[in-house]
Order: sequence, then structure tokens, then C-alpha cells
Amino acid sequence: MKRAFLELTEEACSGLVNACTNRDTSYIDADLSCVKAIAQACMNVELFTIPLYMTALYSVQGTHQINSKGSSLYKGRWWPGSAPAADPDTTNKQVFNKVYSVFIEEMLHLQLASNMASVIGVKPCFTSSALQNAEFGWTCYEKGNTQIPHILDFRDWKRPDLKDKQVILRAMNKEQAELFMAIEETLEEAKLNLNNPELPDGRSKYFEPAPFDWFTPSMTESDLPLFGSIGHMYLCYWSYLEITYSDQTSLLGRLLGLQRDQFNKPVADASQYPLIDMDLEQIDTLKLRLINNINAITDQGEGGDVITDILHVWGFKSWANSLKIGTKNPLGSVKEKFQPNKEALKEDYPHYNDEGQELPTLSGIARARSDAADKDHFELFSEVLTLVQKSDYVTWDQWHEKNSWTPEMLGHNGAPNIPLTQEVADALNRLKADPHAHKTLSQAAVGTIKGITTVLNKFWDNSQSKQFPTPAMDGSGDRVSICWAVTGKVPDLVTGIASQKEGILYHACQGMALEKSATDDCASVLAYHSCKGSNDCKTQGGCGFVQSASGGGSCSGSVATSLKSAPADNKCGGFGGCAVPISASQLYPKQKDDCYEMELFKFGPAPKHNFEPLDEHLPYAVGDSVYSIAWQAYCHAKGLDPQQTPFPPASDLRLAMPPST
Repeated sequence: MKRAFLELTEEACSGLVNACTNRDTSYIDADLSCVKAIAQACMNVELFTIPLYMTALYSVQGTHQINSKGSSLYKGRWWPGSAPAADPDTTNKQVFNKVYSVFIEEMLHLQLASNMASVIGVKPCFTSSALQNAEFGWTCYEKGNTQIPHILDFRDWKRPDLKDKQVILRAMNKEQAELFMAIEETLEEAKLNLNNPELPDGRSKYFEPAPFDWFTPSMTESDLPLFGSIGHMYLCYWSYLEITYSDQTSLLGRLLGLQRDQFNKPVADASQYPLIDMDLEQIDTLKLRLINNINAITDQGEGGDVITDILHVWGFKSWANSLKIGTKNPLGSVKEKFQPNKEALKEDYPHYNDEGQELPTLSGIARARSDAADKDHFELFSEVLTLVQKSDYVTWDQWHEKNSWTPEMLGHNGAPNIPLTQEVADALNRLKADPHAHKTLSQAAVGTIKGITTVLNKFWDNSQSKQFPTPAMDGSGDRVSICWAVTGKVPDLVTGIASQKEGILYHACQGMALEKSATDDCASVLAYHSCKGSNDCKTQGGCGFVQSASGGGSCSGSVATSLKSAPADNKCGGFGGCAVPISASQLYPKQKDDCYEMELFKFGPAPKHNFEPLDEHLPYAVGDSVYSIAWQAYCHAKGLDPQQTPFPPASDLRLAMPPST
């Protein structure tokens, strides 16, 4: 569904909002509060789309392999849940690839909005009460909700088929595709589709031009008006950044910050988005860089019509050339400068088979993102709307109505040290029948998303962690995916998760509680996480990838060097590994170095549980079961003989969980 061309000329910009100049200085404090509130609102809106799109994405029925360079650990095996396809030859694969590309770009947009906020002195918050409650439940998706945060209420929608539409978590079906298209509407389309009632104070409910003279210094993002569209929100943002005062100062001149980047870390001198400026430190080009980010967000997301309004406010002639904007802009497609670099994607996401051999073709991730590169989100969702109405399209809720798991769906046996396909299929079917499984798997998803948002709260803060939680983002998809695949039900992200209690030594792996006698209990749901950055405390190091005992570095599975930190026997938070609960199929991959030894600790009594290093180190090898090594570390910490202390049979939850990716 292509949108009409827009003649991007000065005439097209006429009659639009003008920059606010010579503003009375009495508004300065309120304006500072308001622009910071809008900055946070922009982050809220971008963040809001991520769990919403992700939950629909992983409702698409399918299985995937886990392959990596030089590894045949999981040869012949398939795991529950879809993944980006290198060969999108079915309707399900096509839907997944298209929605996946949008999902990834929303993370990019969140980064861009966060960088913009930090440069004007706003510390990005990823746990805003506009979206979540104190227990990290996503209240913005509660049943009956009809609002897109900060943007609109579908009760004001003119179209009968969308009026009163609920903004809730659902499978990727026709109704959800229509919702996603409405989220990505352009400013002009939103004006046509929305009723715009007058409020009691005489203001219009939507599309109020900025600045807002009624805003006060004590107000926050919760006091902002509904913008009507994402495009109008960014237009108001820019209108504030353009304010100058009667004392010859500017609002922008009073704002300062810092920023981070994850998407443009060069690999082989190739960045994924090489023409999007993500470093905003050079103040003399600050405006150009800010508008470049806004241009990227609106062009990739809802089409680029808002940029014409901003250019008019900013000064069309002088900046259009700097932005390399031509005289015509097809708003149904994304400008080349905002498309991901195909060669960089191929370099960042190489394609391996299940024997660890690199293939010359694009991987699923690279294929999904490059195929969708020139299409904005509205266009992609319009294509998805057509696809999901085909007869061969299947989501997990539909699949579970007629099917159960069989060993054949999971590939064939032969890979050592992992459960047989029959064992995994039986566990999946038992969990489907377990009335408690949906809550547990939903809590696993909430816990890992909590790990992402809480770590992101620190990521833009110089005084705290700067490690971007990329593995946790991948892990959140795994957790949402396995809930769909096991239960056929949408994960409950609305119900939050309680906080851990002080003075308790939570365990990370099944049966490894250090404060009591050995039991078969799995880890407490309060300790669930998928990245070492969201591992809160000692002994909670997960059983995914092994990590360096000296800390730091990436969360990935093979880059840790020197002495390693043992799972479930780590000395403090951020050590020990990833992934709680552990997959019964998790195996140790080849490491970057030849050091295959782990440090060990024993722990003192509550409440401090002081750790003390043991003299011995624990050896392990490529292909070893992570759980069996964790059990040996646990036995050493407890003063038990591992040979005389057999570990418990794997729980159904651990059997069902795919290995960390």
C-alpha cells in the first residue's frame, strides 16, 4: 500500500506552524519542563511498541535451529518458536520477517529518541509509570485499554472498524495488523481519521500546536496533551527546540547531555546505519544531528511527512540541502540514507549451518532486515495485513487447537549431551496441560524484559553500567516465543513480578539452593533473567553463556577469556553467566581462549552471605552440559562430593527451554 508522493517545496511548507521567537522569559522554567516531558514521552512511545510488536511477532507458528560458527553441538535439532528466515518461502516466514524488521527498527528508534533526550539533559527512563507499574507489569496493555500512550484514544476514531479498538497483546492476526497500521499513521492521515473534540478549557484534544502556555514547571509527561500522531509529537518536540526568548537566549542553548550507540558499532568498517548521526556531542551541528534522528524515526516509521513541517519551522532552504532531501519524497518508502547497510548486516549476522560452516547467503536476520529496508512500517504492516488473511497462515493459538508436539517436529537425535527429541516433546505436551505453566512462562518473559529496562536505565548514565543488554533483548524474544509455543496463549506481560527479598540467597539453577538441603526445586521466578547485566546478586549467575571471572566484556557465548565464573556459584551480581532458568540442552561452546577452568566460592550465613574463594578450580570442556558443570560447582560450594551426589532429573520447564542464543 504505497502512499502518495509529496512535493517537497517551499510552497508545500507554507501555512504550517512557525518557530516561536521573542518568547517571554517567564515561560523558561515551564518550557524546560515541557521539552523534557516530551523527550520522555517520545521514549515511552517507542518503548511501548516493542513488547507489543514482539508479542505478536512470536505468535507466528514455527521452529528454528541454533547454529554458530564452528559448532555442531545442536546438529539436526529444531527448537520451538519462529526465527528470521533466510528463505522466506512460506506465508508464516514472510510475516515473521516483515514484523521482525519493524521490531528491530523500533529498538533503533528507542535508541535515537534516548540519545536526543540525553543531549538535552534528560536521563532516559525505561520504566516510566506511563507504561509500567512498580512491579514492572505493562499496564499500557491492560484489557479494555483503548489508548496509545501520549498519542490517541481509539474511542475518538472515526472509522467504525477501529472505533474503541483495544490496545492489547494479541496474536499477529488481522485485528492486530490493523492496530499496528493505526499506530504508524502519518500526521495528515491521523487528522483525517480522528474526531477532535474540544476540552472543557477550550483547547482541542489533539494536535495542539506547541509551545503549550498552560504547562507549568512541576508538570511531567503525564500532563502532556494527546498529540494525535507520532509525527505531531515530534513536531511539537522540534517546536520547543526552536524557541528563542526576548533576552536573546534559546531553549536549546540551555540544554546539554550525553548519548550512547549500539547499532552503529563498526564491524569490518561497516555500520548498520552509516548515514544516521547518533553522536550528538558536537554542539555546532547539534540541530542538524537532532533533526537527522527525527527524520530517521519518522521516515522509517510512519512516513516522512512531518519533516516538511519541521523544515518549515527550521528554515527550508538552508537545511534541506544539508539533509540531502530532494524535491520529491515518496512517503511510502524509506530514503536510502535511513536504510540498513546490507553489507554491514551480512558482516554482523553471518549465516551458518548446523555443522558450523559459514554459508555465502544472507542469514535470516540479515535477509529480514535488508528485504524490508526500503519500506516504512505502515507499508510493511499493510503487507502483513494481506498475508495474515491467507488460508495457510497459522499462529500458535490456532496450531494448538488441533496439534500436539511430536519428536519429529524437533529434528533428529544424535547431538550428544542433550535430551532426546521424545523427552522434549513429552515435556512440551505436559506443560501445555499444566494449569500453572502459562503463569510461569509469562513471569519468565516479564522478568527478562524487566532485566532489559532496568539495565537500560543505567546505560545512558556515566556513573553506572554502560553494557548494552543485547543478549537480553534476544532472550526476551526467546521467553515470549516459548510461552506461545508451549501454551498457545498470549504471554501475560500485564501482571508484574515481585522484587527479591533482602538477605535471601536465591539460586539460579534447579536444585542448587545453597541455604537449604538439596531439593529438586527450579530457580525462583524472582531470579529469572537472560543476561548477566540483569543478574542482581551472588549465586544468581545463570546457566547460559560462561563469563569471565574478572567481569566486563560481552554477554555472548564465546568471547570470555581467562578464568571463568561458575554458574550458580558467582561471587556477586553480573557474574556467572546468563539464562535463568537453564535449558537442559545448554552446552558450552568453544571459547575465544584455551582456558577452560572456573573459579569457585563458598558462602557464609545470612544476611550478608560473604563469599570466600576455594583453592581449587573447576575444569570444563566444549560440549559439556552447562547444568552438570553448575552442579559440580554447587557441590564444591556445599562441601559435597559431586560423584556421590547425583543431580535431579531435568524439570519439564528446563526440557522445554531452548538453549540461549
